[in-house]
Amino acid sequence: MLIDAAWREYFSNPHEGLGTTYERFVLHKFFKELNSRYSIEKVLEAPSFGMTGLSGINSLWWAYKGAGVTVVDDDKERIQQIRRVWEGLSAKAHFVCQSSGFNALPFRDKSFDLGWNFASVRFVADLNSFLNELARVSSKVIFICVPNEGNVWSFLMRLSQGKEKDVTAAFTDPEQIVNIMDKLGWSTNERGYFDVPPWPDIAMKKEDFLRKIGFKKLAQKLEKGNEQCLCILDYFNGNNRNMESEMLRHGFLEGFPSIFKKFWAHHRYFIFVPRAQRLMATH
Repeated sequence: MLIDAAWREYFSNPHEGLGTTYERFVLHKFFKELNSRYSIEKVLEAPSFGMTGLSGINSLWWAYKGAGVTVVDDDKERIQQIRRVWEGLSAKAHFVCQSSGFNALPFRDKSFDLGWNFASVRFVADLNSFLNELARVSSKVIFICVPNEGNVWSFLMRLSQGKEKDVTAAFTDPEQIVNIMDKLGWSTNERGYFDVPPWPDIAMKKEDFLRKIGFKKLAQKLEKGNEQCLCILDYFNGNNRNMESEMLRHGFLEGFPSIFKKFWAHHRYFIFVPRAQRLMATH
């Protein structure tokens, strides 16, 4: 199910399933490390739309840690729905609808310590212009996550659909991102593969996949019953404080060598810092 056609349903039924919920907690581990390294106080998530499940909530972790958060989307209806979700949690953020796209961001230079996004640069009309703007408004670090186009399941899905070229075009070439950032004066401080759960990268809820291949009891155990909604909102609102440990139990492959993760990880990540900042850190 394509996310650009399915995002509305999650605002009425926020059951995200195991895969998306796991992804969000893996992201939190990166956030903790970034905050420890760079003392983040102001965060920009732009674009905020790219992940399955509830849109616009990936930066909730930062808000709960006291950072000032700005969430940017290009759809008026969606940004209104996102705002309602945050308000329901009494979480604070600044919400911006950028209906004209992301070639120009309405912020002053170096307004944010961190500029970041998850699987959303594929929805940007002009990658050069967008990255130039993200670099302009960010001061300390930029964190970009993209789908892993080398994932074996993505490759098999493209072959089975007979649309390899069309589907591949939907993924922004990671090396293109690196090259653009380098020209903008930002060095690649770290890069790698992440989001490496034991289940494959497939376009359906992982519980449904387990049922399809005969693991019905495991699927029921993972979601604690078909009727129960599995969504990270229950972690933030206090209804399930154990959700983080429950989800990260599935993360035993995250520490595997990159040669394995290259073919199984669902996503890749890149951490960029201003070149001058990196040079200072090495001296």
